Amino acid sequence: METTIPTLIDLFAATKQTENKSKATVAWYRQRLGNFSRYLGDSPALPEMTIHSVRAFIASLQERTSRYETHPLVPPKEGGLSAFYIHSHVRALKAFANWLYDEGFTRQNLLTKLKRPSLPKPVINILTDEEIDRLFAAINPNTFLGMRLMCILLLFLDTGMRAAELLGITMEAIDWSSNTIRIWGKGRKERIVSFDPQTKKYLLRYVQAFRPEPQGNHQELFLSIEGVPLTYNALSHLIKRAGEQVDIPRLHAHLLRHTFAVKYLMLGGDIITLKLILGHTDIITTSVYLHLSQSHVQIQQHRFSPVRSLNLSKLRRKKT
Repeated sequence: METTIPTLIDLFAATKQTENKSKATVAWYRQRLGNFSRYLGDSPALPEMTIHSVRAFIASLQERTSRYETHPLVPPKEGGLSAFYIHSHVRALKAFANWLYDEGFTRQNLLTKLKRPSLPKPVINILTDEEIDRLFAAINPNTFLGMRLMCILLLFLDTGMRAAELLGITMEAIDWSSNTIRIWGKGRKERIVSFDPQTKKYLLRYVQAFRPEPQGNHQELFLSIEGVPLTYNALSHLIKRAGEQVDIPRLHAHLLRHTFAVKYLMLGGDIITLKLILGHTDIITTSVYLHLSQSHVQIQQHRFSPVRSLNLSKLRRKKT
């Protein structure tokens, strides 16, 4: 009996766990590889995975005209999948193919010749101050959902942490005396981030008055109303919904991270410290924030242009 792709995905995920990859990373692989497996059919066998079937799968993603059809929380929407989301499937499949070859399940790497689709160069359009004000003004901090959302948004804008890092915060990781949180970033790398006294005020109120009684031994800071850890999908949904309610449909967790990083530099922060705060391993990754969004560049150029301070109306004009 041939080994099925779903079984191999389970083994691959187990390997990633033994390599100390985060739960979010393992789930990331599972989702994308699972999408490919379901595309092939019910419990497809390994021989069905070829470079041609993978290319056909990627093409099917590129041809999609709607999304969220099977999402448990978000209603279906018109519009194709993003180039970045499709690109992530290629990355996951190539990693899976590498593992299959290394583990002896295939005689050669099935996807050596598979090229990643090109990606558009992103423009970082951060939240404006007016949008941030509008976002917080719509929150009712006197309810569980409102206070939890308030704390989530404050932490994103205050620390620039990733969504997976926020979801992984435990009660014991918070040092209330120093206003710091110990978090685990990509590659299970530990770092310490600081939070503002204003953020602390809301976090304390959430913990003392609104955080649900956890089911079992869950120590995560952010729980659902049932007392279980908030999931990535639930977090994405609540942030998206908060944005849509105040006419900011582009709002998502990584936009909040971008906003923190760009505003940190605009307010005088240095890029070396920003690299450490964001948990980047390479300064090149951080340097993207030096290239601010086009609108911010134009605003700053207009604001500080030397020509703006000239009083040309007082210049004497020569008669011709």
